Amino acid sequence: MSDLGPELSFLRDRGFGAAVPTLALILGSGFGAIEAACEPQVRIDYVEIPGLPAPSGLPGHVCRLTQGCLWGVNALVFRGRYHGYEGFTARELGLLPRLAQGLGASLLVVTNASGGIRPGLEAGNLLAITDHINLMGLNPLVGLPRISGAARFAPMAGAYDPALVDALVAAAGRAGESMQRGVYAAVLGPSFETAAEVRALAAQGADAVGMSTVPEVIVARALGMSVCGLSLITNRAGSSDDSHDQTLRQGNDNAARLGRVLEQFVKGLGQPFN
Repeated sequence: MSDLGPELSFLRDRGFGAAVPTLALILGSGFGAIEAACEPQVRIDYVEIPGLPAPSGLPGHVCRLTQGCLWGVNALVFRGRYHGYEGFTARELGLLPRLAQGLGASLLVVTNASGGIRPGLEAGNLLAITDHINLMGLNPLVGLPRISGAARFAPMAGAYDPALVDALVAAAGRAGESMQRGVYAAVLGPSFETAAEVRALAAQGADAVGMSTVPEVIVARALGMSVCGLSLITNRAGSSDDSHDQTLRQGNDNAARLGRVLEQFVKGLGQPFN
């Protein structure tokens, strides 16, 4: 997919982008309850958008786009994402930020579930992503034709805006939550990591590991969007707790906490970061 013109025209004809969104939010595994905070103006399942690949139907992964009022701002809420482990191509993994940018969003907020690597990162902890390591073996910018409007050799320094990271941590404090900062490593999956792989990831500087997010961030930055990311630690990476069911349970159990943090973050967007 080199051009999303038909897809964007289809969405605009249905009211998406009629009001310029302040931000786009991608909800990770188990975080679907946060979607309920958005007062919908328009809503559509991904599968209804001509030209987009049909989601795999993996349990716990509802795929739906909503535009509406989210905690006082106009927002695009992507409930569910495309994953490399489901067989989607690198280009397809970058579809959501391309749609968001095409509909007018300049800020992308990504959320995910991940396994803790750094000592002290346990199930239930919140992590503001400060940087990433791409170990997926793919990049959505590879190949021709190029993604329209994207930098071919996009710089990734400061991919996660430091001011937005600070704002996210401050928002957590206002919500009564503790939030750590750290580096997120993305692997292809769907198998979880071996103990040896976890040691290797730690040696490379990773604090948490997951199977998503990075392709979206690469595309968003190549398109000039600002990015910040929030991860929920669902387990200790490489432990006996590694399972998709565990990830979904932790996501469901902690969605309200993430929602409170994101609410404070969104409400603070109009204020100076400090």
